[in-house]
Amino acid sequence: MTDGEERTEATLFNLSVDLNREEMVDGAIDRTMAAVRTALGEVAVAVWRVRDGHGVGPDADRAPERPPPPACRLERRAGPETHPPAPGATLVERCVTAGAPIRTGGVAGPVAPDDDRRLPRAELFAPIGSDRLLSVGWVRDDAASQAVGAAARDGLGRASELLAAAIDRIRSSRGDAVGEAVSDIRLGPFQQAIEDAADGVAVLDDEAYVYIDQTHVDMYGFDSKRELLGRSWRELYAADEAARIEEEAFGALEDDGHWQGRVTGNRPDGTTFPAELSLTVVGQSRMVCTVRDVTDREARERELSLKERALDEAGVSIQITDATRPENPLVYVNEEFVALTGYDRADALGRNPRFLQGPGSDPETRERIRAAIDAERPITTELKNYTAEGEPYWVKLSVTPVRDADGIVTNYIGVQQDITERRRLVRTLRERTERLELVLGETETGIGEWDFRTDTVAVDATLREALGASPTTIAEWERLVHPEDSERAASALRRPIETGEPTAETIRVTTGDEVTWIDMHAVASDAPDADSVLVMGRDATNRSERVKWASRLFDRGPLLFVQTRAVDGDAVIEACGRSFSAALGYERDAVVGQPISRFYDDSSAVALRSDGYERALNGEFTVTERTLVTADGDTVPCLLRAIPRTVDGAVVGTDVLFIDISEREKYVRRLEAVFNSPHQCTALVDLDGTMTDVNDALVARTGIDRSAIVGESIDGFQWLRLDAERGFTVREAVDRAADGRVVHAEAELQGPEGLAYIDVSFKPIRNDADEVTLIAVEGRDITVRTRQRQHLQVLQRVVRHNVRNDVNKLAGWTKMLAAESDADRREKCLYRLLQILDGWERIADKMQVIDRAIQEIPRDESTVDVEAIAEEAAAAVREEHPNATATVSVETTDGAVSQWLTHPLREVVANAAAAGDRSDPSVDVSVRRADDGWLRILVVDDGPGMPDMEREVLVTGEETPLRHGSGLGIWLIRMLISVLGGEIDVEVTDAGTEVTLWVPAAPGRRDSALAAPERMP
Repeated sequence: MTDGEERTEATLFNLSVDLNREEMVDGAIDRTMAAVRTALGEVAVAVWRVRDGHGVGPDADRAPERPPPPACRLERRAGPETHPPAPGATLVERCVTAGAPIRTGGVAGPVAPDDDRRLPRAELFAPIGSDRLLSVGWVRDDAASQAVGAAARDGLGRASELLAAAIDRIRSSRGDAVGEAVSDIRLGPFQQAIEDAADGVAVLDDEAYVYIDQTHVDMYGFDSKRELLGRSWRELYAADEAARIEEEAFGALEDDGHWQGRVTGNRPDGTTFPAELSLTVVGQSRMVCTVRDVTDREARERELSLKERALDEAGVSIQITDATRPENPLVYVNEEFVALTGYDRADALGRNPRFLQGPGSDPETRERIRAAIDAERPITTELKNYTAEGEPYWVKLSVTPVRDADGIVTNYIGVQQDITERRRLVRTLRERTERLELVLGETETGIGEWDFRTDTVAVDATLREALGASPTTIAEWERLVHPEDSERAASALRRPIETGEPTAETIRVTTGDEVTWIDMHAVASDAPDADSVLVMGRDATNRSERVKWASRLFDRGPLLFVQTRAVDGDAVIEACGRSFSAALGYERDAVVGQPISRFYDDSSAVALRSDGYERALNGEFTVTERTLVTADGDTVPCLLRAIPRTVDGAVVGTDVLFIDISEREKYVRRLEAVFNSPHQCTALVDLDGTMTDVNDALVARTGIDRSAIVGESIDGFQWLRLDAERGFTVREAVDRAADGRVVHAEAELQGPEGLAYIDVSFKPIRNDADEVTLIAVEGRDITVRTRQRQHLQVLQRVVRHNVRNDVNKLAGWTKMLAAESDADRREKCLYRLLQILDGWERIADKMQVIDRAIQEIPRDESTVDVEAIAEEAAAAVREEHPNATATVSVETTDGAVSQWLTHPLREVVANAAAAGDRSDPSVDVSVRRADDGWLRILVVDDGPGMPDMEREVLVTGEETPLRHGSGLGIWLIRMLISVLGGEIDVEVTDAGTEVTLWVPAAPGRRDSALAAPERMP
């Protein structure tokens, strides 16, 4: 907008206010003519009164005896001495019909040789209603008279409309002090902005209202503008409030010309409302007043304090990450996430949400998000992300930590709301607000010029104060602009020159550590061949923060609001938000007037009646949980906040806010289910090895109470064993994970149900600064897989070694049998062949037993008495070796064990008797129950001692390619005892061999609190 256009706008606005107070037609005409001369310069201005019928009467077709009277008569004239000719009937008809200014041409010159008055060179005529014309004439021979532009036509047209409205008002309200006809006046492009603005706007002269918009009228509870025009502003406030405003504002107005503060307005019905009032002096006795009702905003401020971890309802993008895993990866995204980002679930899951960010994502915002997650607190912010196609979009991102029962953060729930369009609308609103503030003369708006041809910048004092610096070159300006906004700022300055269209942007400038938001409005300079822009700028930091705050408020989740009144001690709903009635499936009229307990479930209603409402009225309520019941009988779990509501200082009821936490509870249950999966043992460990939490599966599997685990060192427990000879210890695994490495190993987990094999991982958990802060120890049961692998290895060894040797023997004995003619020797060869084949049959039987055991033991709870199977094993020895001594002693009254123990016990006893091929072997079997509840079965023989290889297989279950156990019997013992969850010890002495079988209690008889055998390392 040029200086001339700004002057015209201000002049016409002042004219509209002045005409609104004028009581005489002549005075209105004089004010209008003076305003036209101020707006258009040194011009001749006249007002013509149109004769009835525009000069065409009933005698118009009569033969002219004398010239007909002119269509108009001059009513008033101002300006240079001119002799304007009266407009003819045709021109009058054109003006009235067109309803807009019409240009005519003239010839400047003297009226007569001896007359100094001159004729106008160019004229504009505009209708004043239907009975007057307003004309402007240019006398001098200059550019203004050569080309009367659209701006002059528009200014004259608007002035004529203002005058017409004023004359109509004066005629219809003769005797009234003031009127409200100005409400129908078209003031120009800023008028609609005033009428549409959320702020009420008024103009006061000598403390009385001379102009007021409809927003102001509605805000203070009046029916029309007429009720306020001419009245003092003091009538809208209580006496003490008016005194306070005068004391605080008038001094500031005298010193600075501006004041802004919080006030409490009064309405005719006795209600009050909080508001923000802004006063700006625009003349000696005149000021502009803007007022904003902040009732809703204050209510939202109270609501904001109640929002703790509410998830957004359907229609927004929801994502869940696993905080217990390295890099906090995504483990769940909903359909809205896929639609918003363009990433399929398979492309998103397992990745940290940072992959959505890109080059335009604000580093400061990203750092705030990382800091919030590091501090395990919720955060809501705006962030620019990028789709799978690389397209940027803006989201309102809310990140909420989810904690387990012990307060440990296990997951984060992120809610993304697409605000790309909203940001555009907010920017448009800023532009409209800025134009209004400029029209109203806000003094905090500064002016500057950016000249790209000379590479210079010039700013006035107001803009220097807003920027916090005084740039003189474009390079200095560019260094002030925040890096994230530099591209937008440069484009906003260049586009007006390239396109001729004005631009508006809100950018950040930095001076030291301080960041300031600046609203910029740029227009191209109208100077010939100029390569420069004129910029109007103002400090928008407070408003930008308010916009961010409001955005966070509306994006946190579904809110349900009711207002109650205390009636005989009961909470009766006096008003309710539409969200409350809609959420419960009722019409609003069916809710108002009902006790709030009608919409509670039984437990919530009891809690309210006991002392809940009384405490709420006393202001003691903070946040509690209540369950609402819908019209269909469904329940809605909510967080509730009740705030006392007062009238004239007395508490009359409460404002109640419900936050629907249905979805949050679903997510919490889901996350708890993930952490407490029965298929995986999980523990969280500090970097020093202290255990901070374990899941239910680990507690059940180890048989150790959670309280005995949490707070202790992970390497102080006996249930997790990593063999240092096979890789590393538990302590070493924790240290490696603390250094940032993921450690995998196979380990043994010992518990009340015996020994299990697990695939264990030590995973570092990092914060946003990429620092390892926690270690997740996860174990998956691979017992069956491990035993099947061992089974396969044994089978391969037997086939590769034992069977291969037997095949060689078969070949040899078969050849000897074929070549031998002696019957005795042939019988001997045949006997050897049958022995080999019998051995194969025994191998097949044992392999079948092992295979069945691996498959059936976990599900088979059949039991036998340990004394009975021990006696059977001893009887078999005595039958096989008539001279053998086999004894059994049992020192327990409860010797129930799995029936599958029969096979390994028989094999151990048989091997003990067969050791050393003795003719009179001695074998002792003793059974006792240890203090820890396990059964200890000791088999002692007097043989030469078990070979080292067989002892190693029995104890560790391992062998090397070059050293094998003597047969499958050793492996049958080892594998079945392992499948039963037991352990084996072997000790070779000078007197023979002692084999100890440690076996857990039988299924159905186990004590869930039993730990691993104390004798185990």
